[in-house]
Amino acid sequence: MRSGGSPWRVAYARVTDSFDRSALDSNAVLAGTILCLLVAVPAAVLQGLLADDDAGTDQSAWVYVALAVIVVAYLLGGALAGRAVPTAPFVNGAAATTLAFVVVQGVGAVVRVARGDEFPSLVGIVFNALLAASIGALGAGFGA
Repeated sequence: MRSGGSPWRVAYARVTDSFDRSALDSNAVLAGTILCLLVAVPAAVLQGLLADDDAGTDQSAWVYVALAVIVVAYLLGGALAGRAVPTAPFVNGAAATTLAFVVVQGVGAVVRVARGDEFPSLVGIVFNALLAASIGALGAGFGA
């Protein structure tokens, strides 16, 4: 332990000293985001068209196929970003898919509000953003 320092201060110094701020590669994140968007956006649009807006259960089964394509898009985007930076694949994969999610949700929220619908649930947005990041990190693990 450093002289005169509390154990908490020493532990904090170790964590902050070992954090590599250059681990995030903007080119890798951008490439993963673009791939994710190229695959996920058409599937999301198709899912929106096929989904039942009413509370009924008569929606098409193709909605679930579109959802699977969106999950695959997150895996591919994370894998591409993770493969580009083998020293820090998970953070780049998670960042790529989270950025893609933010872009899609941002556009979707603007469209919903412009149509007069209510703003999407913030809890749902945060949950789905964390889910997108997790799937991207998983894809980065496959891609690394």
